[in-house]
Amino acid sequence: MKNAFFAILLCACATAVTAQQTLSFGPVVGVNFSKISDVRNSEFNTGFAGGAQLTYSDVNKWGLGAAVLYSREGVDVQSNGAEVATNLTYIRVPLKAYLFFRKNEDAFRPKIFLGPSLGFLVDSDVKVDGNEIDIEGSYNKFDFGVTAGIGFNARITQGTWFNLDAGYTYGLLDVADSANGGNRNIGITAGVLFGF
Repeated sequence: MKNAFFAILLCACATAVTAQQTLSFGPVVGVNFSKISDVRNSEFNTGFAGGAQLTYSDVNKWGLGAAVLYSREGVDVQSNGAEVATNLTYIRVPLKAYLFFRKNEDAFRPKIFLGPSLGFLVDSDVKVDGNEIDIEGSYNKFDFGVTAGIGFNARITQGTWFNLDAGYTYGLLDVADSANGGNRNIGITAGVLFGF
């Protein structure tokens, strides 16, 4: 009985060590530079992004990841001498397939990624010269696009990684039924991921 207990304990420890090398989770924060396509005289709208990220990789080269982010997006426009700021706030869920360079045991691992990005609109506002105007119900509640980018993971300690991603999201759907134009977003996020 004692030997069976120790065998089970040894298997559990081995599983925990393996999980630390393959699955990691942690907070990320960053910044977005976004536009809406087909909007004339537009400039990038700068907004906050933050949330949590999960990464899974049990081989040297490939991995999968997902994040849940509060993502402030939109567009700034100069129109007839007026400044128009459209702010769209999404809960954005990018799903990423990673290609890692170098090996799991290396302390620095560059990567590239590609995958779909889902967006769920939680708030929207438009300000003209700083004055908010009523636009309730003007924007679609769901956004879908493709995200691609580059980044790296750098080991801080065993099982803990600093993570940096820089990506571009290309929206495939119009942000509003009344106007053509999809989200275009350059996002940079950084965080610390903990193996478990």
